[in-house]
Amino acid sequence: MASTKVIATTWNKKTLATKLKQTLQRMDNEIVAWDKANATIKKRQDAWDKKAVAWAKKNVAKAEEVNTNKYHNRFSLTYQFDPEMVEAALGERPEMDRKPTYKDTSYGQKDSDYDQVANAIALVENCDDDAIKITTSSTWASFIR
Repeated sequence: MASTKVIATTWNKKTLATKLKQTLQRMDNEIVAWDKANATIKKRQDAWDKKAVAWAKKNVAKAEEVNTNKYHNRFSLTYQFDPEMVEAALGERPEMDRKPTYKDTSYGQKDSDYDQVANAIALVENCDDDAIKITTSSTWASFIR
């Protein structure tokens, strides 16, 4: 259950700056990983589909349901298999996750999440205080892990 209470913590300036830089690095890494996965998703899905067709031809007798359909001069057979059985044999079909939106802005958001964290780093590094108090209501505080 989420708490609505605002929690305040005091951070050492150097530790907070390091944590925020790690957050930017994590955001960059997630974007790069998504781009790499997106570049090969079609190829990986096609390879899985090819394996699935070969597996289905060998295991047609294990189909749970068979449907027939005739339309004009075409006749089709549809074989349906238990998804758990297929995944056990072939693994999960490669699916694409949503693209990380850290660097994107929306209509009501002037700065991206990435820019907000970068601004927080500049704020922390350029302040004269050694101890910095932040609260959970700070937008960029939600990115610290």
